[in-house]
Amino acid sequence: MFANRLANCGGTGTRFVVLAASRSIPQKLLGTRAIGNATSFSASSQKCKGKYRSRLSAVHGISGHSFHTTSASRASKDYYDILGVKRDASQSEIKKAYYQLAKKYHPDANKETDAKERFIKVQEAYDTLSDESKRKSYDQFGTADPTGGMGGDGMGGAGFSGFGNMEDILSQMFGGGFAGMGGGRGRGGPGRNRGFTSVGEDIDASVTVAFMDAVKGSRTNITITPIVKCEPCGGQGAKKGARRQTCKTCNGTGQATFTMGGFHVQQPCPACEGEGSTISRKDMCSSCDGKGRVRERKTIPIDIPPGCDNGTRIRLQGMGDVPVEGDGPAGDLYIRVRVTPSKTFRRKGTDVYYDVEMPFTTAILGGSVRVPTVDGDVEVKIRPGTQSGDELRLRGKGIPKLNSGARGDQYLSLQVKLPSSLSAKQRELIEQFEADVLGRPARSESGSSGPAPDAPPNEQDAKADKDKSKGFFSRLKDDIGNLKKKSDK
Repeated sequence: MFANRLANCGGTGTRFVVLAASRSIPQKLLGTRAIGNATSFSASSQKCKGKYRSRLSAVHGISGHSFHTTSASRASKDYYDILGVKRDASQSEIKKAYYQLAKKYHPDANKETDAKERFIKVQEAYDTLSDESKRKSYDQFGTADPTGGMGGDGMGGAGFSGFGNMEDILSQMFGGGFAGMGGGRGRGGPGRNRGFTSVGEDIDASVTVAFMDAVKGSRTNITITPIVKCEPCGGQGAKKGARRQTCKTCNGTGQATFTMGGFHVQQPCPACEGEGSTISRKDMCSSCDGKGRVRERKTIPIDIPPGCDNGTRIRLQGMGDVPVEGDGPAGDLYIRVRVTPSKTFRRKGTDVYYDVEMPFTTAILGGSVRVPTVDGDVEVKIRPGTQSGDELRLRGKGIPKLNSGARGDQYLSLQVKLPSSLSAKQRELIEQFEADVLGRPARSESGSSGPAPDAPPNEQDAKADKDKSKGFFSRLKDDIGNLKKKSDK
């Protein structure tokens, strides 16, 4: 009878094949080569229900560390038909067909419900037909291994044992880094991912620059500690002249296999950590302790391009971590720019805003004011009758557009500034101006202007005079607006 308590043997990083527990099989044969008499479950079998079936379905996406099963009807599968090639197809034709189908049905690119199942079939077909010995056995016996589909490492069929080739191909299609595929940015030792080029991790950093440095562009330094190859040993982990030795525990496969409760269990070799090779303690590089990689503190000059804004991201290709294993390319360095706000300007995109204060006489009579810009101070003409709140635009005086020769604009918000107090002479002139504009007697002539300027005012009279002055200038502002409207007519 079959072992039916699959849940007790599940777990990440482990591969299982269900064995027949028939008493007719001698106990001594329940080893690696006795699996030819094993009975296997298919992931789509109706015998696998509920959580057990879901565990079998979880085989996809786990390279060499998954719950692995062999279909009982494997011999009925036409691998040539699955890949869409003839039986006499060359290896290049098989690889080309696999390349196209793997890209089409990869779950990361295809969200159809049956894409995952098709992807598994395509991988299984390619894994068999791309290996000449397995292909020869398949053509002759209808299976990759005439002993019962347990060739190679004796681990329940070819299934997913060839993920190294798949990762090598798919990394070119998708840029590496498949979730759960055991590749991308993972380790690439001799015992796994053979022929696969791993990619180093990216590094994220930030730098703070002043407002004007972001506008004009500048150069600054940033300090990072990326993973680099150990220089003394050249990234090999061994002393000069010493070499890595094939792991005696796993014979270079990087995988350790043992039998447990009717299951064949395969895990990364604990002796070499899945690398397939080891370095003796006496031959280890003392600089990296045999790892071949170290962290190195680096100070890198960074060019801040003109027009950078808060949150701008700068990429420096190849300045990230080198891969933990292999000779693949290093990752990238991404720098997020933080810009210190300006005390003078307000920024919105590539435009700059600035508030301009001017005396009320300039607003009435016209004139010019000097205002700051990101390029320095400039003179700006003010037309007569300018109102508080009017806005002027200085074209091309804003911030450069990133990676472009164009620039934004600067907007000036005009604010009329009124005096808080007047001399007797100034008051008299303003009252005469008011009388002329409104066509009525001056306040001093009508006796509504309060005590004579030369009379010694007491504290209460001074406060009252100040309140009247405020009210007058508020009215004066309205009168100037009315005058402007009359002149426009």
